[in-house]
Amino acid sequence: MGSPHCQPCPGARTGFVFICPGRFEARRGYPCAAGTGANLLRVLAALHERLPAQFPSPDRSKYVITNSWEKVEYPALTQRSVPTIAEVLDDANLARLAAEIAALETVVACGAHAHAAVRALAERGAIRARLAYGRHLSQRSVNMIAGASDTPGRIGVWCDGVVAQLRGGAAAAARSETGAAAGRAVV
Repeated sequence: MGSPHCQPCPGARTGFVFICPGRFEARRGYPCAAGTGANLLRVLAALHERLPAQFPSPDRSKYVITNSWEKVEYPALTQRSVPTIAEVLDDANLARLAAEIAALETVVACGAHAHAAVRALAERGAIRARLAYGRHLSQRSVNMIAGASDTPGRIGVWCDGVVAQLRGGAAAAARSETGAAAGRAVV
C-alpha cells in the first residue's frame, strides 16, 4: 500500500521522484495528490504517446511515484515547504530512496531536491536506471517554463526535455532549447 511519500508499483520499470509530500498528500495518503498530480497525469499522457517503451501507460498506478524526502512538509506543520538539500542527501534518506527505485529502468527526477538525490544515487552506483531531469510539476513551477503560453503547452515543452534526455542523454537535452528550458534544476 502507498503512503503520502511513495506509491509503489511492483513490476514497474519507470518511476518519478519528486521533492516531498505536503498537506494534500498527507490528507489524501498518496504522492502528487493535488495540482502536481494533475500535471503528472498530463505528463504521463504525453510521454506515453511519445515514448511508449519507457512510459507504457497513461495511468499513474503503473509507475513508482516517490519523493526525495519522505517526511510531510508544509508551513502550518513544519514552518517550511521543502527539506534542506543536506537532509535529502543524508545517507539514511538516500538508502531509503534507493530501495524504492533501485529496480527501475527509467527514473525521472522532478525538482532540484529530486535531482540532487537521484544524481547522488547514480554517482554511488546505487541505481543504474536511465535518468532524466525536469522541473517540479507544481503549477507554480510549470508556469515558469518558457516556450509556451499555457499549461498544456508548457507540459509539452517539459516532456520535450525529458524525451530528449532519454533518447540522446543529458548532453542532447542541454543542447536543445526545450530541454534546457524544461530541465533546469529548480524547484
